[in-house]
Amino acid sequence: MPEDFLDAVISIEDNRFYNHSAIDVKSIFRAVLVNIKDQEFSEGGSTITQQVAKNVFYNQKKELTRKVAEAFTAFDMEEQFSKRDILEIYININYYGSGYYGIHDACIGYLDKEPEDMTLAECALLAGIPNAPSVYSPKENKDLSVKRQKIVLNSMLENNYITQKEYDNALKEIDKADKTNNSDDK
Repeated sequence: MPEDFLDAVISIEDNRFYNHSAIDVKSIFRAVLVNIKDQEFSEGGSTITQQVAKNVFYNQKKELTRKVAEAFTAFDMEEQFSKRDILEIYININYYGSGYYGIHDACIGYLDKEPEDMTLAECALLAGIPNAPSVYSPKENKDLSVKRQKIVLNSMLENNYITQKEYDNALKEIDKADKTNNSDDK
């Protein structure tokens, strides 16, 4: 698995993944404030570990009791598995839209290549999909998937996972692919 993909996932999903325990109090506090302001459960504060716990052991309903159980399960998981193991589980159970579960299926389905052959731009594309698979699937909405891809790249740059030059090169690759796709459509 390319480190760029793992870095993209961490950067966009849980940029403090290696610096907090099973839960991230700062993220939870931020989410609570946003949810109070919005008067709905619009913001999540879950860590990658909590998301794995939810996806493996619980349903998707936004209930307080589930969130509490999920937190306890996340603490248990972090006692039994390394952060790297948890991240591996996460990328291999995620839904990536268009019927693809796990990064291998998503890579083959969207890119027609093995995960280890992904470019930085492709890593950013796939890392951005699980947030809203039906919205960010390149097969469903190419424009939104590209916008999300650029958000992931920007997050990677802001979190010092990539350099400005790597960022610029990835944007050039996206623009080149977009021009190629637009000329194919004509």
